[in-house]
Amino acid sequence: MTVGVYLTLSYWLYLPQFWVIVGILFILLELLDGSAIFMLPMALGALVVAALLFAVDRGMLPFGLIPDSWYWLLVYWITAAVFLVVPLRLLNKRRSRGQTAAEDDINTY
Repeated sequence: MTVGVYLTLSYWLYLPQFWVIVGILFILLELLDGSAIFMLPMALGALVVAALLFAVDRGMLPFGLIPDSWYWLLVYWITAAVFLVVPLRLLNKRRSRGQTAAEDDINTY
C-alpha cells in the first residue's frame, strides 16, 4: 500500500501541470482570504516549481536541478514561498503607506 502511494506521488509531483493547478487553487484561496501572507506566496511558489519543471523538461535548464525524491520538490516549493514572502510584504507595506484613513472610506469620491 505505501509503495503505491509513493509511486503515485512520484508521478504527479513531477508534472508541471500539477503545480500549475496547485498554484491556481492557492490563488483562488487567496481571493477568499485577501491577506497576501500565506496563500499568495504558496501559489507563486507552486508556479515557480512548475516553471522549473517545465524548463528542465524542455531542456532549457540542466536535469541536475530536479531532485531524485519527490519530497525535495515540496522543499523547493516551501523555500520558494518563503523567499517570496519578503517582496510581497514590502510591496504591501509600500502600497498601504500612502493611504490615509479618509482614502479607505468607500464613500469618498
